[in-house]
Amino acid sequence: MNQWILTKFYTPWEHVVIDNFLPEKLFKILLAAISKKDFAFENKKHYSDFKLDYYEQFEKKEVTDFFKLHINETFISEHFSISRKYSNLKSHFDFQIMNKTGSSSIHCDLEEKIITSVFYIHPKVNIGTSLYDIDKNYIKTIDWVPNRAFIFCPLTDITWHSYKNESFPFRATLNFNLLSSD
Repeated sequence: MNQWILTKFYTPWEHVVIDNFLPEKLFKILLAAISKKDFAFENKKHYSDFKLDYYEQFEKKEVTDFFKLHINETFISEHFSISRKYSNLKSHFDFQIMNKTGSSSIHCDLEEKIITSVFYIHPKVNIGTSLYDIDKNYIKTIDWVPNRAFIFCPLTDITWHSYKNESFPFRATLNFNLLSSD
């Protein structure tokens, strides 16, 4: 395994930050994928509310296998005291490419998401993910560091967060979720 630097936080809610998450070879695969100028990914969608170009179905097997091996039910039980109930899990990967001045509103993830992992890819300097308490008061921001994973178990009306982009021309993350397939 790569030399992880894993830190667990409890404020404003449980979350984990892992630096050096991917081995260098796998991180380079992601950098190569986003360096394509045409962003020729399948199922391109555009969400004008967020000024976000959203690219689904990331399927580079070496990368997806690494995430599945390390971010799983065991990871949930070892690092989180509470999560949504589930009986069967399925994995989902997607690229999020956000253009300059894009942003998301403060939100909690969908009910079907059991664990969310946001993996920072590009650029070298940007704004990470802002975290809020249950009253939607800003508490802190997870710093943007390439090859960092920010991981949490979404909880309705608790895990409020937002993100934005202030870089040119875009902000790129790989998002990995374990979803309830019930």
